[in-house]
Amino acid sequence: MNRLSYRHKLMLISSLFAIPLLLFAVQLAYSIHQEANQAKLTKSGLSYLQETTYLIEDLETLRDITVITSWQSLKALDKRFEDTKRSALGKINLLKNQTSPETNDDFLYQLEKTLNENNFVKGNEAESIDGVFDAAHQLVSQAYAWRRKLSYAFVSHSRNNPDIVAIINMLNEADVFLTRLGQTRTYGTMYLKQKFVDSYGVSVLEKNDQGLAQLISLIDIKMEEYKTVIKSYSEMQPQAFQDNLIQARDLIYEQLVLTTSITGIAVKFFDGLSDIIQSQYTHNQILFSLSSKLVSQDYEKSVQRLIAFYCSLAFLVLLLIYLFSGLYQAIGLTIQDLMNSADRVAAGQYETPIRVQSKDELADVAAAMDAMRLKIKDREEALSLMGQTDGLTHLYNRQYFDDALDLALANSRRNPTPLTLVMMDIDHFKALNDEYGHQVGDECLRQISKLMAEQFQRQTDIVARYGGEEFIAILYGQTLGEATQRTEHLREAIETNKINIGEKAISVTASFGLAALIPPESCQNNELVGLADTLLYQSKKEGKNRLSTAHYHQDMI
Repeated sequence: MNRLSYRHKLMLISSLFAIPLLLFAVQLAYSIHQEANQAKLTKSGLSYLQETTYLIEDLETLRDITVITSWQSLKALDKRFEDTKRSALGKINLLKNQTSPETNDDFLYQLEKTLNENNFVKGNEAESIDGVFDAAHQLVSQAYAWRRKLSYAFVSHSRNNPDIVAIINMLNEADVFLTRLGQTRTYGTMYLKQKFVDSYGVSVLEKNDQGLAQLISLIDIKMEEYKTVIKSYSEMQPQAFQDNLIQARDLIYEQLVLTTSITGIAVKFFDGLSDIIQSQYTHNQILFSLSSKLVSQDYEKSVQRLIAFYCSLAFLVLLLIYLFSGLYQAIGLTIQDLMNSADRVAAGQYETPIRVQSKDELADVAAAMDAMRLKIKDREEALSLMGQTDGLTHLYNRQYFDDALDLALANSRRNPTPLTLVMMDIDHFKALNDEYGHQVGDECLRQISKLMAEQFQRQTDIVARYGGEEFIAILYGQTLGEATQRTEHLREAIETNKINIGEKAISVTASFGLAALIPPESCQNNELVGLADTLLYQSKKEGKNRLSTAHYHQDMI
């Protein structure tokens, strides 16, 4: 090495640097091209999903008209039925021509056969109106499931954009609202045509009203669940969903419930509900347009990244030429030190400070890189902590629990060591939320989680929020008897705990399911959780505020 000239030494160093850089560049370029291609595939998939949604809209209309006309002849709807049927068959042919590995042509052919044969469920005097609706809804339900399956396949191409995934999930979750509006349209039109409501009809309308009320409340929960994505995109108007449900409820109240004599016009009511449902369909199309817009943005970003990458690559090549032609060995070595430090940071090794022997501008670069190293280290530690904990209770979250349980089960098999899973659910939590509000409910969750963390505070104990008002703990190295004793202390602490609401104090109780595993028995994550959940359900069924325990055995499967 000492016999080589400075130029040759730099050439050698530059070669050692250039080869891995070239490999990295090829890999990165391939990755960016793949991202752009995935964006194209997702956009094509969204277009197909949009066509399936149009088809489902026709199927919902056919379902409602079929149920109505099977009970009461309504000639005004006959032409609409035939027009909608032709529209649905046209959409099926369009979808069949857009084949892809994710699509299911078998379902489309079966659906086409059903429509051509008019193989709809027909009502009869011996069957209730809601029974006829449920039978007719089976076809629509199958279409819902088909679209949901397609969405999972297509949206998998957008795994790097969580907003698209959230929007498609909102679209899939809208099925329950559209089904309830379809029931409202069907029942209201049928009873208005009939001009009277019998005792069973009263129960049907009452059940439908309760369903509408529950969905109106559910909108608030969904708005909270998707508040981040809703806040980010002004086009989304989930409040319109709630307004539509309220409008539908008011309309059926006005026409059938509050009136002393039924004088409303069935077709007019059908059209009114159809307008409300069309508003829901319009919102679905807004969701599709927004998703398509996001996919296009992803594609444009990929292209921009590709351009920036090639520009950066060209710059680096020019820099290497400059270094090769003009820099001395000391500068080359200093750069090599900086590169090694950058590689360590890229590999997640943040503990080693970035320093160089040089006293020139490269020392300033080293200082800036070291400051960046510290910021990246702090940011990753903060992100890691945020990704593992629940924001409300500050306990571990569901994802962390799943990983921890897998590790605990593996250690239990390897070492062999017993472990017990404790699943807890706050009794009557929904009633507490309804009576006192979500802020009191949140405070209840925080206090209960604190009590649980205080009770299970061994170094090996893992306490997590499982979902909603459910909590779960992994007691590694604890037998069922030991875990039962500790859990009973927790149950008593919860029962005696007071939650202050102004001048009033309330208390809650909790039910528990304890599933223990003693080697050499072994099981999968979901099997032990399933047993704990079953035991929790048993505690609920037997009166709540109690513990149900069991050991896991293979013969339980």
